[in-house]
Amino acid sequence: VPQLVTVGFVDGEVFVYYDSETRRKEPRADWIAAHTDQQYWDSQTETSRMNEQIFRVGLET
Repeated sequence: VPQLVTVGFVDGEVFVYYDSETRRKEPRADWIAAHTDQQYWDSQTETSRMNEQIFRVGLET
């Protein structure tokens, strides 16, 4: 079970997903996957990993 999960929704539909086990931000809707490239997802993954660390530090204090 992941310790952290982030999910993005538009109109009730999941379109992005990240969890602390896979450590990857991924498209979950065809429309966003079709309009983004791997560089975008690599950048989003890095941002999500940094946020994960920030959240962990915040919970430890």
